[in-house]
Amino acid sequence: MISLAEYTQLKAFARQDGFFIGLLWVFTFACFVGSMSEPGLQIGFISGVIVSPFIIYYRLKHYRDKIIGGAISFKRAFAFLAYVVVDASIILAAATFIYFYFLDHGQFMSSLQQSLAMPEIQETFTQAGVDLKEIDKQMQIFSQTRPIDIAFSMFFNTLVSGIILSLLLSMIGSKVRVSKS
Repeated sequence: MISLAEYTQLKAFARQDGFFIGLLWVFTFACFVGSMSEPGLQIGFISGVIVSPFIIYYRLKHYRDKIIGGAISFKRAFAFLAYVVVDASIILAAATFIYFYFLDHGQFMSSLQQSLAMPEIQETFTQAGVDLKEIDKQMQIFSQTRPIDIAFSMFFNTLVSGIILSLLLSMIGSKVRVSKS
């Protein structure tokens, strides 16, 4: 059982790390959106997706080794990472809402439709057995989705995947101190 001071410390460090992870996720999202018109930005998107778990683990390791003295239980590690993921997900959802509500003006949907209209993309879908009419239907549904719904979906998806990632990273990063008798 951790004390109130330790719990407050855990939340404070998790909030800081969640802020920076959230900024990384916003950068990754921006690269994804930008890659619709500038394909070179896909490198930023892919890099952000790949590097995120490693940075999150590094921050857990930093908290464990530098802040609390080198030992952390699985539950405490999971609590730390869960707070990080919640804070980062809130930041990403807020950025997603701001983008789609104030900045997008249908540009994302237009770029997506242009990409899907390319003959090579349609050929790929046809070869994969995907019905192009179904894609058109899904595009219509997405185009009618409100920015708040997109932001909530982004929040929920990053939260769920982040909690699963947190479970895995907590197993790897937990380190219990062995007492010598």
